[in-house]
Amino acid sequence: MAETHLPTLLPRTRRKNRYVYAVLSRRSRGISVGINLDPQKTCNFDCVYCEVIDRREIEKGTGRPAIAIDDVARELAEELASRAGAAGPSAADPVRDLAFAGDGEPSTFHGFFPLARALFDVRDAAGFGNVPFVLITNGSGLARDEMREAHDLFASRGGTFWIKLDSGTEGFYKTISRSAISFERILANLTGAAKRHPVVVQAMFLRLNGQPPPRDEIAAWASRLAAVRDAGGRLSLVQVYTVARETMEPGVSALTKTELEDIARAARAAVPGVLVETFV
Repeated sequence: MAETHLPTLLPRTRRKNRYVYAVLSRRSRGISVGINLDPQKTCNFDCVYCEVIDRREIEKGTGRPAIAIDDVARELAEELASRAGAAGPSAADPVRDLAFAGDGEPSTFHGFFPLARALFDVRDAAGFGNVPFVLITNGSGLARDEMREAHDLFASRGGTFWIKLDSGTEGFYKTISRSAISFERILANLTGAAKRHPVVVQAMFLRLNGQPPPRDEIAAWASRLAAVRDAGGRLSLVQVYTVARETMEPGVSALTKTELEDIARAARAAVPGVLVETFV
Protein backbone atom coordinates (compact mmCIF):
# COMPACT_ATOMS: atom_id res chain seq x y z
CA MET A 1 0.00 0.00 0.00
CA ALA A 2 1.35 3.43 -0.93
CA GLU A 3 2.05 5.90 1.83
CA THR A 4 -0.85 8.12 2.75
CA HIS A 5 -0.66 11.89 2.76
CA LEU A 6 -0.74 13.81 6.02
CA PRO A 7 -1.79 17.37 5.23
CA THR A 8 -0.46 20.55 6.76
CA LEU A 9 -2.45 21.22 9.90
CA LEU A 10 -2.12 24.99 9.78
CA PRO A 11 -0.79 27.34 7.12
CA ARG A 12 2.54 28.97 7.81
CA THR A 13 0.88 32.36 7.41
CA ARG A 14 -1.17 31.88 10.56
CA ARG A 15 -1.31 35.24 12.37
CA LYS A 16 0.91 36.48 9.54
CA ASN A 17 3.92 34.80 11.09
CA ARG A 18 7.17 34.91 9.16
CA TYR A 19 9.17 32.36 11.11
CA VAL A 20 6.93 30.14 13.26
CA TYR A 21 4.31 27.72 11.94
CA ALA A 22 2.55 24.50 12.95
CA VAL A 23 2.15 21.29 10.97
CA LEU A 24 0.83 17.79 11.47
CA SER A 25 3.98 15.67 11.28
CA ARG A 26 4.21 11.94 10.54
CA ARG A 27 7.55 11.55 12.24
CA SER A 28 6.56 13.63 15.28
CA ARG A 29 3.23 11.77 15.48
CA GLY A 30 1.28 14.95 16.01
CA ILE A 31 1.72 18.69 16.05
CA SER A 32 5.18 20.03 15.37
CA VAL A 33 5.80 23.74 15.82
CA GLY A 34 8.38 24.73 13.23
CA ILE A 35 10.91 27.55 13.18
CA ASN A 36 11.75 28.63 9.64
CA LEU A 37 15.09 30.45 9.53
CA ASP A 38 15.04 30.74 5.75
CA PRO A 39 11.82 32.36 4.50
CA GLN A 40 13.73 33.48 1.40
CA LYS A 41 14.02 29.78 0.44
CA THR A 42 17.75 29.35 -0.13
CA CYS A 43 19.46 26.00 0.28
CA ASN A 44 22.78 24.28 -0.48
CA PHE A 45 20.89 21.13 -1.55
CA ASP A 46 18.50 20.76 -4.45
CA CYS A 47 16.81 17.49 -3.50
CA VAL A 48 14.58 15.85 -6.08
CA TYR A 49 11.90 15.39 -3.42
CA CYS A 50 11.84 19.02 -2.23
CA GLU A 51 8.35 20.45 -1.72
CA VAL A 52 9.43 24.10 -1.45
CA ILE A 53 8.24 26.26 -4.34
CA ASP A 54 10.75 28.68 -5.92
CA ARG A 55 13.80 27.20 -4.22
CA ARG A 56 16.97 29.27 -4.68
CA GLU A 57 20.54 28.14 -4.19
CA ILE A 58 22.84 30.04 -1.86
CA GLU A 59 25.22 32.13 -3.93
CA LYS A 60 28.90 32.17 -3.09
CA GLY A 61 29.90 35.15 -1.01
CA THR A 62 26.33 35.98 -0.01
CA GLY A 63 24.55 35.38 3.24
CA ARG A 64 21.01 35.24 4.47
CA PRO A 65 19.34 38.44 5.63
CA ALA A 66 19.74 39.07 9.36
CA ILE A 67 17.01 37.73 11.61
CA ALA A 68 16.19 39.47 14.88
CA ILE A 69 16.09 37.00 17.75
CA ASP A 70 13.30 39.02 19.39
CA ASP A 71 11.07 38.59 16.34
CA VAL A 72 11.40 34.81 16.30
CA ALA A 73 11.05 34.59 20.08
CA ARG A 74 7.87 36.68 20.01
CA GLU A 75 6.28 34.50 17.33
CA LEU A 76 7.17 31.31 19.20
CA ALA A 77 5.84 32.72 22.49
CA GLU A 78 2.55 33.63 20.78
CA GLU A 79 2.21 30.21 19.15
CA LEU A 80 2.84 28.38 22.41
CA ALA A 81 0.51 30.69 24.34
CA SER A 82 -2.26 29.83 21.88
CA ARG A 83 -1.74 26.14 22.68
CA ALA A 84 -1.50 26.38 26.47
CA GLY A 85 -4.32 25.99 28.95
CA ALA A 86 -4.49 27.44 32.43
CA ALA A 87 -2.25 24.69 33.75
CA GLY A 88 0.09 24.23 30.84
CA PRO A 89 0.10 22.69 27.36
CA SER A 90 -3.32 21.74 26.02
CA ALA A 91 -4.10 18.04 26.28
CA ALA A 92 -6.43 18.25 23.29
CA ASP A 93 -3.76 19.16 20.74
CA PRO A 94 -0.40 18.54 22.43
CA VAL A 95 2.74 19.84 20.81
CA ARG A 96 5.06 16.91 20.17
CA ASP A 97 8.19 18.87 19.33
CA LEU A 98 9.63 22.24 18.32
CA ALA A 99 11.57 21.90 15.10
CA PHE A 100 14.17 24.03 13.36
CA ALA A 101 13.28 23.16 9.77
CA GLY A 102 11.38 25.33 7.30
CA ASP A 103 12.37 26.32 3.78
CA GLY A 104 16.18 26.08 3.92
CA GLU A 105 19.10 24.43 5.70
CA PRO A 106 19.21 25.64 9.34
CA SER A 107 22.71 24.34 10.17
CA THR A 108 24.24 26.96 7.86
CA PHE A 109 22.46 29.85 9.62
CA HIS A 110 25.00 32.14 11.28
CA GLY A 111 23.77 33.07 14.73
CA PHE A 112 22.02 29.75 15.28
CA PHE A 113 23.43 29.18 18.75
CA PRO A 114 22.23 32.43 20.44
CA LEU A 115 18.87 32.10 18.70
CA ALA A 116 18.44 28.50 19.85
CA ARG A 117 19.41 29.41 23.40
CA ALA A 118 16.80 32.19 23.44
CA LEU A 119 14.09 29.89 22.09
CA PHE A 120 14.81 27.24 24.70
CA ASP A 121 14.14 29.97 27.28
CA VAL A 122 10.86 30.88 25.54
CA ARG A 123 9.81 27.23 25.56
CA ASP A 124 10.51 26.85 29.26
CA ALA A 125 8.81 30.12 30.22
CA ALA A 126 5.69 29.07 28.29
CA GLY A 127 5.39 25.87 30.30
CA PHE A 128 6.50 23.53 27.52
CA GLY A 129 9.78 22.48 29.11
CA ASN A 130 9.09 18.79 28.47
CA VAL A 131 8.60 19.31 24.72
CA PRO A 132 11.86 18.56 22.88
CA PHE A 133 13.54 20.79 20.34
CA VAL A 134 14.77 19.06 17.19
CA LEU A 135 17.06 20.28 14.45
CA ILE A 136 16.13 18.80 11.08
CA THR A 137 19.28 19.10 8.98
CA ASN A 138 21.09 17.80 5.92
CA GLY A 139 24.24 17.86 8.04
CA SER A 140 26.21 20.25 5.86
CA GLY A 141 26.86 22.87 8.56
CA LEU A 142 27.39 20.65 11.58
CA ALA A 143 31.18 21.04 11.65
CA ARG A 144 30.88 24.75 12.41
CA ASP A 145 31.90 25.71 15.95
CA GLU A 146 28.56 27.25 16.85
CA MET A 147 26.71 24.15 15.68
CA ARG A 148 28.88 22.04 17.97
CA GLU A 149 27.93 24.43 20.78
CA ALA A 150 24.31 24.15 19.74
CA HIS A 151 24.50 20.35 19.85
CA ASP A 152 25.76 20.56 23.43
CA LEU A 153 22.91 22.95 24.23
CA PHE A 154 20.31 20.63 22.74
CA ALA A 155 21.69 17.63 24.62
CA SER A 156 21.67 19.49 27.93
CA ARG A 157 18.21 21.03 27.58
CA GLY A 158 16.10 18.36 25.96
CA GLY A 159 16.77 18.41 22.25
CA THR A 160 18.02 16.19 19.43
CA PHE A 161 19.62 16.54 16.01
CA TRP A 162 17.77 14.74 13.21
CA ILE A 163 20.28 14.31 10.40
CA LYS A 164 19.47 13.31 6.83
CA LEU A 165 21.16 10.42 5.06
CA ASP A 166 19.34 9.49 1.87
CA SER A 167 22.18 7.75 0.01
CA GLY A 168 24.89 5.16 0.36
CA THR A 169 27.17 6.24 -2.49
CA GLU A 170 28.47 9.49 -3.94
CA GLY A 171 26.75 8.86 -7.26
CA PHE A 172 23.31 8.29 -5.78
CA TYR A 173 23.81 11.24 -3.45
CA LYS A 174 24.41 13.50 -6.44
CA THR A 175 21.31 12.11 -8.14
CA ILE A 176 19.02 12.65 -5.15
CA SER A 177 20.51 15.61 -3.26
CA ARG A 178 22.16 17.41 -6.19
CA SER A 179 24.53 19.37 -3.99
CA ALA A 180 28.01 20.76 -4.62
CA ILE A 181 28.92 19.61 -1.11
CA SER A 182 30.73 16.30 -1.17
CA PHE A 183 29.13 13.16 0.19
CA GLU A 184 32.32 12.57 2.18
CA ARG A 185 31.74 15.83 4.06
CA ILE A 186 28.16 14.88 4.89
CA LEU A 187 29.29 11.51 6.23
CA ALA A 188 32.07 13.11 8.28
CA ASN A 189 29.67 15.64 9.80
CA LEU A 190 27.14 12.95 10.63
CA THR A 191 29.79 10.79 12.27
CA GLY A 192 31.23 13.73 14.21
CA ALA A 193 27.82 14.75 15.52
CA ALA A 194 26.93 11.17 16.50
CA LYS A 195 30.20 10.85 18.41
CA ARG A 196 29.34 14.03 20.30
CA HIS A 197 25.76 13.13 21.25
CA PRO A 198 23.18 10.52 20.13
CA VAL A 199 21.44 11.52 16.88
CA VAL A 200 18.45 10.46 14.82
CA VAL A 201 19.09 9.55 11.18
CA GLN A 202 16.32 10.38 8.71
CA ALA A 203 16.30 8.58 5.37
CA MET A 204 14.03 9.58 2.49
CA PHE A 205 13.71 6.96 -0.24
CA LEU A 206 11.53 7.25 -3.28
CA ARG A 207 10.73 6.04 -6.77
CA LEU A 208 12.45 8.17 -9.42
CA ASN A 209 11.12 7.91 -12.97
CA GLY A 210 9.35 4.73 -11.97
CA GLN A 211 12.42 3.08 -10.43
CA PRO A 212 12.96 2.34 -6.73
CA PRO A 213 16.46 2.74 -5.26
CA PRO A 214 18.77 -0.10 -6.40
CA ARG A 215 19.35 -2.92 -3.95
CA ASP A 216 23.10 -2.29 -3.90
CA GLU A 217 22.40 1.35 -2.99
CA ILE A 218 20.31 0.28 -0.01
CA ALA A 219 23.08 -2.09 1.06
CA ALA A 220 25.62 0.74 0.77
CA TRP A 221 23.37 3.07 2.78
CA ALA A 222 22.98 0.51 5.55
CA SER A 223 26.74 0.04 5.62
CA ARG A 224 27.14 3.79 6.19
CA LEU A 225 25.00 3.49 9.32
CA ALA A 226 27.23 0.67 10.53
CA ALA A 227 30.32 2.74 9.80
CA VAL A 228 29.02 5.62 11.92
CA ARG A 229 28.46 3.29 14.85
CA ASP A 230 31.77 1.50 14.34
CA ALA A 231 33.50 4.89 14.54
CA GLY A 232 31.95 5.51 17.96
CA GLY A 233 28.83 7.35 16.83
CA ARG A 234 25.56 6.83 18.67
CA LEU A 235 22.33 6.38 16.72
CA SER A 236 19.22 6.67 18.86
CA LEU A 237 16.79 6.08 15.99
CA VAL A 238 16.65 5.61 12.21
CA GLN A 239 13.54 6.92 10.44
CA VAL A 240 12.82 5.48 6.99
CA TYR A 241 10.12 7.26 5.01
CA THR A 242 9.02 8.27 1.53
CA VAL A 243 7.29 11.18 -0.18
CA ALA A 244 3.82 12.06 1.10
CA ARG A 245 3.12 15.32 -0.72
CA GLU A 246 3.48 16.61 -4.23
CA THR A 247 7.09 17.48 -5.07
CA MET A 248 8.46 20.12 -7.42
CA GLU A 249 10.39 17.53 -9.43
CA PRO A 250 8.54 15.43 -12.03
CA GLY A 251 9.03 11.68 -11.89
CA VAL A 252 9.13 11.45 -8.09
CA SER A 253 6.66 9.14 -6.37
CA ALA A 254 6.28 7.17 -3.15
CA LEU A 255 7.57 3.73 -2.32
CA THR A 256 5.20 1.12 -0.98
CA LYS A 257 4.98 0.04 2.63
CA THR A 258 6.63 -3.27 1.69
CA GLU A 259 9.55 -1.49 0.00
CA LEU A 260 10.07 0.71 3.07
CA GLU A 261 10.06 -2.31 5.33
CA ASP A 262 12.68 -3.99 3.14
CA ILE A 263 14.92 -0.94 3.58
CA ALA A 264 14.29 -0.93 7.31
CA ARG A 265 15.33 -4.59 7.55
CA ALA A 266 18.64 -3.74 5.91
CA ALA A 267 19.21 -1.04 8.51
CA ARG A 268 18.29 -3.31 11.40
CA ALA A 269 20.74 -5.92 10.18
CA ALA A 270 23.51 -3.32 9.85
CA VAL A 271 23.00 -1.68 13.25
CA PRO A 272 21.37 -4.29 15.51
CA GLY A 273 19.87 -2.82 18.65
CA VAL A 274 19.08 0.54 17.03
CA LEU A 275 15.39 1.28 16.67
CA VAL A 276 14.39 1.61 12.99
CA GLU A 277 10.94 3.00 12.16
CA THR A 278 9.06 3.37 8.89
CA PHE A 279 6.41 5.99 8.15
CA VAL A 280 3.55 5.32 5.77
